[in-house]
Amino acid sequence: MSEENDQVGVSIHAGFPNPAADKSLQTLDLNQLLVQHGSSTYMFRVRGNEWEGAGIFDKDIAIIDRALDPRKTDIVIWWDETRGEFAISTYNTMPKTGACWGVVTATIHQLRSVALHHKTS
Repeated sequence: MSEENDQVGVSIHAGFPNPAADKSLQTLDLNQLLVQHGSSTYMFRVRGNEWEGAGIFDKDIAIIDRALDPRKTDIVIWWDETRGEFAISTYNTMPKTGACWGVVTATIHQLRSVALHHKTS
């Protein structure tokens, strides 16, 4: 495997892979992949379809990092005082009256809902 293909959680096989024999494959940890600043990272459930063009869909989970300084083209979550709710926009199009709350670093788009199983005694 060449250096440019060395990625955490990725391996290349010819034929059917044997997971037990692949010692180079590390576990896939979503916190490690998606969270840079654990104590300042939050998750929001997105409501609405306004951001489909950017790949953010209704019911997606947005990962927000409050420790990052926003760049002008970053997608940010900001507090809309007039509507009394959070809103999404790029930092450079956020209204001057808006208060930037954090930078959207990733989204999670579930294709199938996961049923929560409750233990019964």
